[in-house]
Amino acid sequence: MSILPGYLWKRLAIPLAFLFIIFLILALSFPRQGLFAGFTATFLGILVTVSYVDYVLRQHEKTRWARAKTLIDKRINIFADISISQFRIAFDVSYKVFNQKAMDFDKLSSIRSEMIRIAKDILLPSVEKAIPRLGEEDWKNLVRQLRISYEYGDKLFVLFGNWIEPEKLSLIMEIQDEIEKILSIYTTFPDVIGVSDDKLPMKKTGSAKADRMEFEKIVSCHVKNVLNKAISLLKKLDE
Repeated sequence: MSILPGYLWKRLAIPLAFLFIIFLILALSFPRQGLFAGFTATFLGILVTVSYVDYVLRQHEKTRWARAKTLIDKRINIFADISISQFRIAFDVSYKVFNQKAMDFDKLSSIRSEMIRIAKDILLPSVEKAIPRLGEEDWKNLVRQLRISYEYGDKLFVLFGNWIEPEKLSLIMEIQDEIEKILSIYTTFPDVIGVSDDKLPMKKTGSAKADRMEFEKIVSCHVKNVLNKAISLLKKLDE
């Protein structure tokens, strides 16, 4: 990524490159005209200088922000962990599923690997069976946690948005979008989602139970998306 703003590259590098090509063609076409060769060398030198200065500034910024970037990534890591753990708790999956021997608490990459394993091998395969088992109280707890997760993502944008790489920023926003869809379904149909058969509202046509099952399928899809995107975010942090 260039340290120079895009408009500067357009106004500096592109015109210089264009002039360099023109004078190079002229120098090759009229080899006896040393002036063209001189201009060609001049514009080439300027291009090299601009590129080198940009490289030096980019390396300087990278070094200057290295510590801050590490701390920002830790907070992104927390967001990804929360996005996964909220469903582990909702699905009543014990913390004992973690292989603590494989986790080095001084090395975040090992914790990320274990979190990815939990999400991929334990939570994702159980989503479609776990969602229908959630009762009214379970849903209230999950919704409360989903809102906390969403707000944490907002804090990342407000505090560090300008310093988070676009790929990570996109994944955070996509996770929020999926959470928002789950919350939207629940807040629209709180009298159906998680409600036991005997408490479901009566309908003139069709079955409220069938509606609840359809909502559960939709929610399951969004939950899987949250988990998959959280996995991708954790992997991105290891790159």
